[in-house]
Amino acid sequence: MPDTPELALDLHAATPPWLIVHLREWMSGTGDKGHAYLVVSEDAEEASLFAKQLAMHKLCHDLQDGMVCRRCQSCRAFLAGTHGDLLLLQVSEGKTAIGIDQVREATHFLQQTAMYGAAKLLLVRDADQMTLAAANSLLKTLEEPPGNALVLLSSAEAWRLPPTVRSRCQLLRLPNVQKDAVLEWLGSQVQATATDAEHLLNMAQGRAVTAGLMTDSEDFAAQEALVASFPFLDQQQGGPPAAWSGVDVSVLLSELLAWVEGQVREVDADGFCHHAQNWLLLHRCVAELSFRIKHGATPGKDIVIAELFRLCRSREHVAFVEIGGRFLSSLGREGMAS
Repeated sequence: MPDTPELALDLHAATPPWLIVHLREWMSGTGDKGHAYLVVSEDAEEASLFAKQLAMHKLCHDLQDGMVCRRCQSCRAFLAGTHGDLLLLQVSEGKTAIGIDQVREATHFLQQTAMYGAAKLLLVRDADQMTLAAANSLLKTLEEPPGNALVLLSSAEAWRLPPTVRSRCQLLRLPNVQKDAVLEWLGSQVQATATDAEHLLNMAQGRAVTAGLMTDSEDFAAQEALVASFPFLDQQQGGPPAAWSGVDVSVLLSELLAWVEGQVREVDADGFCHHAQNWLLLHRCVAELSFRIKHGATPGKDIVIAELFRLCRSREHVAFVEIGGRFLSSLGREGMAS
């Protein structure tokens, strides 16, 4: 029986109300068809959470008013993280990508007889982190799904998936939500004042579910120091901020990428040509480095930090186009800076 402790939580309590509404609307419409779905959101945690809700819905034996009963044998097993017909596929600890061997094992799982009778279901968290070989292997399953198999992929960067994989899935793009509604839910979720909830949301670069998962732990403090360092990079003397060494490279890249995206959005239309080009180029550089690391590149942490700091400090330099171009060329992306 698969062990899925990541699912052993109260999904209803952890899920924002707007996702519940969206799930109800989608399930009551024409969307509940097919054998493969791709859930997309700017917030990877939100996409994953919605995919879990959809998975539980698909496996429930006694839907009540279109929603899961939470009482049947299947629901209880799901919430306990011990459902025998559900497999969670994600990047393994110590790895940088979802590999082909993991996909092959998942394919074998889908070919087995369902224990609870409804379906065999595969959840692929952060599907964009599959290697190309893994994605191509999964494509075969998407094209010819075994029996009553269902595949749910979630991603915040679905554009990184091969077009052939995306085209085999029914797209579920999660809607944007009014900030007031987000802050109200977040404040109740983490027992915080409106001011603290807004600070938490800003820390998470506007990603509501990610913000809801944050705590006052050492990891949160390190991430808070990291994000706080970004606006002052052009004033940073000497080497990179000390906060950059206090987090994993993947966290540094993810948070820096989200921050740069925010800077691009804040550039007004009149100043776009003058200011945004360098922000966009910086975004390309960080995104490409992140992509390479997710798919197997293993540069030293000190090298990554030094190069990112150099790029950020050089953004206002008159020769930044050449600097960014050389960086992309070193990653095998000649011509992307033009």
